[in-house]
Amino acid sequence: MREREKVQDLRAGGTVDSTFLVQEKELRGFTRKEGYYLQVKLGDSTGSIWAKCWDKAKEVAASFAPGDIVHIKGMVNSFKGRLQLIFEPDGVEISTQHNIAEFLPTTARDVNTMLDNLEKTAKSMRNEHLKQLIFSFLHDFEFVKAFKNAPAAKIHHHNYIGGLLEHTHSVVTLCRIIARLYPELDRDLLLSGAILHDIGKTAVYDYTFQIEVTEEGGLMEHIILGYRMVGAKIDTIAGFPRELRLRLLHLILSHHNFGDWGSPVKPLFVEAQALCYADLLDAQLNEFLHLQKQEEAKGKEGVWSDYSRRIDRFIYLGKSSKD
Repeated sequence: MREREKVQDLRAGGTVDSTFLVQEKELRGFTRKEGYYLQVKLGDSTGSIWAKCWDKAKEVAASFAPGDIVHIKGMVNSFKGRLQLIFEPDGVEISTQHNIAEFLPTTARDVNTMLDNLEKTAKSMRNEHLKQLIFSFLHDFEFVKAFKNAPAAKIHHHNYIGGLLEHTHSVVTLCRIIARLYPELDRDLLLSGAILHDIGKTAVYDYTFQIEVTEEGGLMEHIILGYRMVGAKIDTIAGFPRELRLRLLHLILSHHNFGDWGSPVKPLFVEAQALCYADLLDAQLNEFLHLQKQEEAKGKEGVWSDYSRRIDRFIYLGKSSKD
């Protein structure tokens, strides 16, 4: 049986005869003549691509919906530096031979191993109040289920199933290194903040066939939701020190720094500053690596990428090995 072509395998000038998940569908009016064409966002575990059908758009659009898996035949070309797929009205049909889970982008890391490592980190803490707080989340079945599956973002870094856990695991790893380099820091406080800093995202995103923002997430954002979640758990722990509560909640509130990134306050003590930079480092490295893979998938030649609005710059790709 022929192996299914994936988004990452598509190249300009090539043909497509494969199966994809329909993520979005839209009828759009022509600019220079009457009528409509169909624009569809197709995806799988390796990425997404826009596809267009120029003829019989309304008829074709009625034959499938977002969330369907379709078998599609067409051609790949490049438009304004981006790949797109062009297909005819008879070049698409619904497929019932696949499970939608096969088409959702997912972390490449082992989810259970990452979760086990977070538990080991919690067990290594000497502060019993913080240890009890962390395990009140890690031993909560419903929370862990959401934590293992949630993405860390809709568009930006770690925007795939398991992305939140992957990001959290990386931030914790960075903070463990920071704590060794700077033994003056309160290690348990820093690591607790690293584990809990983004847990509000478990309530922000809903993932069926694409990432959607929940009503609660859109109206209150993950920092406020995480602040509330941690504060509520602390209230159930007898004798939790007031000063420790203030410091931990400040870590959550300040971890995006201040201003455009969404934090209501700047980091005001050293552990908060350390967490802020660890979070930013992992998020931006993930962004760069993702964009670099996208450029490689285009088969682009030259030393510079296309302009990326996500990071507001061009990426230097370096000279090819042929040079």
